[in-house]
Order: sequence, then structure tokens, then C-alpha cells
Amino acid sequence: MDPASNIWQVALALLAIVGVIVALGFVARRLQAGRGAQGGLLKVLDTTYLGPKERLMLVQVRDQHVLVAMNAQCITKLTEYQVEEGFSSAMEHATAAAQGRAL
Repeated sequence: MDPASNIWQVALALLAIVGVIVALGFVARRLQAGRGAQGGLLKVLDTTYLGPKERLMLVQVRDQHVLVAMNAQCITKLTEYQVEEGFSSAMEHATAAAQGRAL
């Protein structure tokens, strides 16, 4: 065997290994996304990032929506409302509740 064919064999083997790693990563991401969509008691409906370690999350727990503020030190419930209540009403509750609180 000449050295050129050895180099090609090694290159093809490395390419095959990288391809397998990329394919496994793709499959793992697809499985994780599917797991959350199966439905359970908790669903994260929306997330808004306020800073590097601060965010607001709208979470559905059965028939209630809960707006929570999260940072590196704690999680604070800002407001809670029934699903039928509506988003504009929830934002009014959240604004009123957040006026006295800081993240």
C-alpha cells in the first residue's frame, strides 16, 4: 500500500465518524423536542429574555396560566389566571403585581 491511499482511508474514516456524530446530534434534538410536545401537566407557552440571566416565562399548569420571573438567584410568581381569562387581563394583573417587585 502506498502512503497516498492510507491518507485517503484515514480521511474517509474521519469523515464517516463526523457524519455519524452529526446525525446522532440531529436525532437527539428531534427526540427532545418531541418529548415536550407529548403533553403533561406543565407547558412553557412563551419566554422573553430580559438579560443574560433574567427572563419572563408564561407557563400553563392544567387550566391556569402562570407568569413567572426568573433570574440566577430565584423564581418569582408574578401573576396567575384562568385560561379563559384572556391575555390582556393577565398583562394588567402582571403589571400591577410587578410594580412593587424587582427581578
